[in-house]
Amino acid sequence: MEADSIPKTIAQASQQMQSGSLTSRKLVKHYLEGIQKLNPILNAFITVIEQQALETATQLDFERSNGQKCGLLHGIPVAIKDNIDTAEVKTTVGSQLFCELTRIPLSDSVIVQKLKAAGAVILGKTNLSEFAADLSGNNLFYGNTCNVWNHKHSSGGSSSGSAAAIAAHLCLAGIGTDTGGSIRVPASFSGVVGLRPTQGLLSNEGIFPRTLSFDTVGFLTNCVEDTAILLDAVLFPISTNLKQLYPLPTNIKDLKLGIISNYTFRGIEGEVAKAIYNAIAIFKQLGAEIVTVNSPFLVEEFDEAIYSTIALYEFHQVLQSEYATNPNIFGVKVQSDLSKGVKISRDSYKKAKDKWERCFLQRQKLFQQVDILVTPTTPMVAPLIDADTKIYQLNRRFMLPFSFLGLPAISLPCGRNNQGLPIGLQLVGNSYTEALILRVAFAFQLATTGLIFDF
Repeated sequence: MEADSIPKTIAQASQQMQSGSLTSRKLVKHYLEGIQKLNPILNAFITVIEQQALETATQLDFERSNGQKCGLLHGIPVAIKDNIDTAEVKTTVGSQLFCELTRIPLSDSVIVQKLKAAGAVILGKTNLSEFAADLSGNNLFYGNTCNVWNHKHSSGGSSSGSAAAIAAHLCLAGIGTDTGGSIRVPASFSGVVGLRPTQGLLSNEGIFPRTLSFDTVGFLTNCVEDTAILLDAVLFPISTNLKQLYPLPTNIKDLKLGIISNYTFRGIEGEVAKAIYNAIAIFKQLGAEIVTVNSPFLVEEFDEAIYSTIALYEFHQVLQSEYATNPNIFGVKVQSDLSKGVKISRDSYKKAKDKWERCFLQRQKLFQQVDILVTPTTPMVAPLIDADTKIYQLNRRFMLPFSFLGLPAISLPCGRNNQGLPIGLQLVGNSYTEALILRVAFAFQLATTGLIFDF
């Protein structure tokens, strides 16, 4: 395919296929060729299912040519994080455990079922931190995923491969999971859009658990509209007449966007702060009201120890037999987490869960004065791949509290530093306000396309 004819969004690809100027097979072949060329450098994919993808695309083209009703996702190539089950395709969860014991699921996860029902073509399984346990995107067994913009820097994790695949234009959509930032961190570091939906909005059935209380499946894309299309596809089958998210409205006048005092700009890099200030200025120009709010919960009361107690206990429950049998089969980060989890008693876990549930009242308090909260996604740009693990832990501070409360959040590019590394803007909404988050994000994207987006 000629470079200028390659669609850059799902909507563009769908329109070209509808007009007959593009076929799914041709698009799939283009991306497979790109993967073959770039994956040895980026290490974004663990498994590529070339023959299956081409056969699926051919079948989908046949259906379209024979008049079958097709949604916007029909024939669109996507990549799936390798902790999400795909029928008859190896799912490693990024672990040596499943190198030695090949894990080939008999059925698709619910999210993959819905994507396939909507006509998506699965290109392969993307790299991740082992058991989705690390925000670096590094993997001892399958190799580290490089940042597309500078290969010496981190792609972010744990959904590293999905983010890198999107940033390198190796597919049109990536599916990831987010427990404490595993979609939003790689979206921020890689300069793409990443949505963590409201906890429980989408089914996690068929996804290898990291922490059941906080795990959420979500999306990485090139643009906000593509995220809306994906969410529509899995929430609203094309046979229904339910109101859908796409196309998105653009008006954000009279919406109140909140900056959290002593939080939004605390402890962040200067260039990140400048990019967020610029983003806020753009929101003002678009007619939104910017409100500074106080949140004792975010500034003082959020207890990361409660989060960690729940997360580490639940993680150990998943892998306790394997850890007891052969702890050395796991990488350093997973071993560390499991060694902490084994020491947490059932009683301590139950007390932490009780405290967590009482914190849910904070969700309403956060949005009493504003519609959306604005923060950086991460306080810094992508660090070097071999940076100290403590550096990566610092990047959780704008994500953990919102994961803890099960709130939806989106990361989208809002600039670059002087080395060309992306900077992420995070928008957080109340439960089940995905439509509102996408609306605000889309307005910002329209106002900045050509300035900070690689389109």
